[in-house]
Amino acid sequence: MQQHKTELRRRIIHRLQLAASADPTGRRSAALRALLAPLLSADKALHIAIYAPLPHEVNLMPLLHDYPRHRFGFPLCGKGHSMTFHHVTHPEHELHPGAMGILAPLPELPIIPPQQMDIMIVPGVGFTLSGQRLGYGGGYYDRYLPMCTRAHILALAFPEQIEDTLPTDEHDFPIPTVLTNGI
Repeated sequence: MQQHKTELRRRIIHRLQLAASADPTGRRSAALRALLAPLLSADKALHIAIYAPLPHEVNLMPLLHDYPRHRFGFPLCGKGHSMTFHHVTHPEHELHPGAMGILAPLPELPIIPPQQMDIMIVPGVGFTLSGQRLGYGGGYYDRYLPMCTRAHILALAFPEQIEDTLPTDEHDFPIPTVLTNGI
């Protein structure tokens, strides 16, 4: 099954890279971010877990500017496939290349405990509309998400990421809400 997952990741990422090259202005990411407006327009400040995108992923970075009252946490991968989320307010100064070249927060930034997360926006390579997720293979989110006891867990997905079915293991954590559009 691992070889099948590896090949599927490669195919989906290739589709995403082709689509990204045809969208230099980021219009597709902006359209997906707009789907979050009902969740993010809350009067109270929320703890929201996001991620610094790879070039082919949905760009969530403008959310920091668009919703300054919320506290945004970015993942920092640790030993033993552990992960913590750190409060970032100035990504240009507080994020640096981490595991696999992905921007990660400085470790001294304040940690947002998983039990305090209100919204968890989860990255992935592929998704089904029923919540199956194909990640990048590290299992970080599969270990972290069960601790987010009050969070609304969701993913934003480009159409190229949507599959009818995905291979899953018993430890794979399902994503209750997958938001996508036909752009």
